[in-house]
Amino acid sequence: MDSFYLVADFLLAAYAGYSWYRQAEIEIRARYRMTSIIMPLLLIWLGYLWDYLDLGQPGFNLFLALFILTGILEASAGLSNERVVLSGYFRRSLKYSEIKQVVLTAAPPAIGDLSIAAFETGRNQVYYLRFNKAASEVAAYLMTRLERGVNIDVRQMG
Repeated sequence: MDSFYLVADFLLAAYAGYSWYRQAEIEIRARYRMTSIIMPLLLIWLGYLWDYLDLGQPGFNLFLALFILTGILEASAGLSNERVVLSGYFRRSLKYSEIKQVVLTAAPPAIGDLSIAAFETGRNQVYYLRFNKAASEVAAYLMTRLERGVNIDVRQMG
């Protein structure tokens, strides 16, 4: 097996295990991000179409399977007891102690229970999650976990 695929397979498997562990802790699930599944499949399809992929290389099929698996795992996010579980390859979770402000935007009642949460950190980074829950329910959950003094601003769309 090529050493590149051996290292890449190990790293992807470790990352998939870590992502799976974080997702097992989620208590309030965010909406599933379909782009996290579509993008890996699109990249593989384009790579195959343009003849960039060497399917005969040992370890490559495992690499492709792990690449698709991490894409599927990255599509899940939500709120856990200890931290916000994000969907993204570069930042998988956010401790509640890092959050300085939360802006919750509620959908109009005609749309139903839908809310968007923007978590701002002390480094002025903002992470977004969409929930199929009322903003009041998400705010109540966050109030019990955020540090004192963290502002939760609930707004209404439209």
